[in-house]
Amino acid sequence: MKKYENLVKQTLTALSLFCAAVAGAPQSYSPAELTVAAEHWLTGQLSQDGTIQTDITPLDERIGDKYCPQDLAFSLSQPATQRQNTIRIRCNAEQSWQLYVPVRIDEIIHAVVLTQNIANGSRLSADMLETAARPRRFVRGSPVADHALVVGARAKKALAMGQILTLQDLCLVCKGDVVTISVSDSGLSVVTSGVAQSDGSLGDTISILNQQSRRTVSAQVVGVDLVSVKF
Repeated sequence: MKKYENLVKQTLTALSLFCAAVAGAPQSYSPAELTVAAEHWLTGQLSQDGTIQTDITPLDERIGDKYCPQDLAFSLSQPATQRQNTIRIRCNAEQSWQLYVPVRIDEIIHAVVLTQNIANGSRLSADMLETAARPRRFVRGSPVADHALVVGARAKKALAMGQILTLQDLCLVCKGDVVTISVSDSGLSVVTSGVAQSDGSLGDTISILNQQSRRTVSAQVVGVDLVSVKF
């Protein structure tokens, strides 16, 4: 019986030593596994609402497997707002090493884009517009978020199909247009008409000639052919 007890003890001891050796063995990572790990880490650092898109460049397989007995450390070389970036993978063990994984980071926005080419001076209709996801880096100006806001607006230049529409591309009120003037004073509101003396986009303050009084007033553009005056 004692012979069997000694055999069991020897077996358990051997298993313990084997497990300890395995636990202390360096973890092996292929270049593909390191790339996936870097991408997974980056995804956890960025927005989770689908507004961020990444394009990571895989590590070259020729670098071979890497070993590290500790958890890998990850960091970005630049702030996450930088489009061209690099993920640093580092092993902080005694025999340390580090690798760099190039990555492009794009913020994605939902903006109004054109479904057809638009000539300079054309008024926009609903069928010319649609909402689509686009990288923010393609935006030059203030993108239009709601196409209903600009239906009836006039293009200030020729615009191409697929182009992101910005407020700078349009005049919601154009020079010479007859516009509606909303006048507010101490809770009272009066509506009259006038003639725009210059082009204006949303939020711009322009001069309007009141058709009734023949006086020129400053008004803020609040919609297509609509301005507001507050006293």
